[in-house]
Amino acid sequence: MSKRDAIEQLLGKRRSQEIQETVNTGIQKPVNKKKATFDFDDQFHTELKIFAAKQNKKMVDVVVEAVKEYMRRHKNTPPVE
Repeated sequence: MSKRDAIEQLLGKRRSQEIQETVNTGIQKPVNKKKATFDFDDQFHTELKIFAAKQNKKMVDVVVEAVKEYMRRHKNTPPVE
């Protein structure tokens, strides 16, 4: 008898199925994202990192929120040439 068979026998097949169902429901579908790289000066990066931590957010979430707000405010502004 294999170790797996012995363990399943000890725990019971039902328990094993419950664990598998829990694992399967934890899998999330991938979200389509694109990577962008920005260069911030050291001081701004530090301020952003501290700000995000105080808000209990990731830095990327703060940046995305700020850019979306900026775009919302300026959507009707003519482009600068």
